[in-house]
Amino acid sequence: MLAASQLVMVGGYALLAVGVSGSLFVGSIVVGICYGVRLAVSVPTVSELFGLKVFGLMYNLLILNLPLGSFLFSSLLAGFLYDREAAKDGSSTTCVGVHCYRVVFIVMAGVSALGFFLDVLLTLRTRALYASIQRSKLAASGTGSSSSPKRSQ
Repeated sequence: MLAASQLVMVGGYALLAVGVSGSLFVGSIVVGICYGVRLAVSVPTVSELFGLKVFGLMYNLLILNLPLGSFLFSSLLAGFLYDREAAKDGSSTTCVGVHCYRVVFIVMAGVSALGFFLDVLLTLRTRALYASIQRSKLAASGTGSSSSPKRSQ
């Protein structure tokens, strides 16, 4: 789910970068839903991978990406690129048009694509862990059902 939502997010950012009529609304909705999916799926994933003993620390590190990403991408990157586009238009403060944030959305799509590949790598690296979790669940449910008495004819 993490990789799938990240791949859909790439499409949402690409839609925002294109700037056709209605793409701002649809792209914003797609990206917002994908962020929601990532937050919802990340919590149990962290719990399964690291256990409940260090869950508080890992959860706080996971949530740290929200203000850190907001600062880096919204304040620094988007602000710098917006000012650069405004200077190209001949103004020092105002930029009007789709091109003002196009590079920002392309960069975000690239970062999301990198996130997709990292999610695929995580999936490949944790495949054995999830297989053992599944085996233990099947073994636990299998022993409980085998103790039921058989019906006599």
